[in-house]
Amino acid sequence: MEPMILLAGLAVAIGLTVTAWRVLRRRSAAAVPSFAGLRERDFGSAVAKAFRAQGYESIEAGRGEPMNGVGELVLRRERVTYLVDCRHRHAGKVGVDAVQALQRAMAARGATGGFVLAGGRFSREAIAFAGSCGIRLVDGAALQAMLGRVKAP
Repeated sequence: MEPMILLAGLAVAIGLTVTAWRVLRRRSAAAVPSFAGLRERDFGSAVAKAFRAQGYESIEAGRGEPMNGVGELVLRRERVTYLVDCRHRHAGKVGVDAVQALQRAMAARGATGGFVLAGGRFSREAIAFAGSCGIRLVDGAALQAMLGRVKAP
């Protein structure tokens, strides 16, 4: 009788392990943003399209190149100029350095506001600094929702 109980316990343990593995796999797949598979150029086009859908006019965007630099996407709305930093779409956590770099680019180009887009989250320091200088932070969840409202190219 003892071997049967042992086998039954082993079968239950294997079943629970497989179930847990399936749940974790589904959760990790859901955590990958839908924009993660886009090529750089397609990502930049989708971002520009999403901002246009919100009433911004895109006046400059990387001249056909992948968007890897600060302020490559320049937006205007109601005579206000905004720069967009799209470099952090694969980052898990973006620090204050990225926000400071965008602020310097804004000052150099005469922009009033800006956006830092990230695939993950922002540090507390980044959030605090952005709040003091007219920069809006768009984290992974908000970015996914923003891009989900427009069709990818």
